[in-house]
Amino acid sequence: MGRQKALLPVPPGGLPLVVHVLDALAEVGAGAAVVVANEAEVVEAVMLHRPTRARCVADSRSDSGPLGGIAAGLTACPGWAAVVGCDMPLVRAEVFAYLWQAAQELDAAGIRRWDAVVPRVDDRTQTMHALYHRDVLPVVEQMLDAGELSVRALFARIRVRYVTESELAEIGDGLLSFSNVNTPKEWAAIQPRLARRLR
Repeated sequence: MGRQKALLPVPPGGLPLVVHVLDALAEVGAGAAVVVANEAEVVEAVMLHRPTRARCVADSRSDSGPLGGIAAGLTACPGWAAVVGCDMPLVRAEVFAYLWQAAQELDAAGIRRWDAVVPRVDDRTQTMHALYHRDVLPVVEQMLDAGELSVRALFARIRVRYVTESELAEIGDGLLSFSNVNTPKEWAAIQPRLARRLR
């Protein structure tokens, strides 16, 4: 992108993208949001715009990629955590509400069935648009200590409920929730759809 994606200005008011994502997920009705950020400018933006609804935690393993970020977030969450990248401007609360319903599934003994609820879209596992339970933290930390950084490798060690693309298609515009922006061209291309969403 050439600049900090979390701070991209969302029209029409120029709200930082990370704050826009927080607002989009507020409808899920979860507890206070946790923003994993080491950059002072990102922390300042969150605290300026949503000081009572979000708190920032540092990623102590910032060289460990997304798995390190997941670990930092889970450290600050008591149960289920909705993990979402700050570069997903069309994220939909309805999708996470559906994932939450799947997370409530119990086995025959009445015990929680899943440790993670993860969508699959375009034949890709959406590791940064998923639910993870705090109980997976020890496994994540063991992997990080061993230098294993693949989130997908985590799934072989825990109980995962994969949510199919056909399930998500039942949610209006649900598949758009997984659109992310990595380049100025992608950011420009998503602006019209984002503007319609914010009307």
